[in-house]
Amino acid sequence: KAVVSTQSTGAHEKGAGRNAHYKLISTVMLWLQNTREGSGQMDLGGSLSRQVEKDLPVTADMFSHIVNIGGMVERMENNIRGILETVYFGRTLTVLNDMRSLVDLESKKAHDKLNQ
Repeated sequence: KAVVSTQSTGAHEKGAGRNAHYKLISTVMLWLQNTREGSGQMDLGGSLSRQVEKDLPVTADMFSHIVNIGGMVERMENNIRGILETVYFGRTLTVLNDMRSLVDLESKKAHDKLNQ
């Protein structure tokens, strides 16, 4: 979900054109569920919201609004995707790897001892 608000901010200081004030609020809701027999059950859910405000130049036609909003949405999408990868998936993987092991405890201790 993305919400964009615009507001005209008048002329530049140099009088070269107009600016518009944009406010973008994006929210992503995530729900993952795994119920595989071999790996057990895992539920992960949450939401992530981000907000950004920018003053960008606009021209007399409204095409510049489309370009400005499109660029803001694209940057926000990439930002949120990166956060989801590192925070949700990266941390979940770390926690699961610490909790579960395909190797028995004695083998893991021996492996850890060799790596010291």
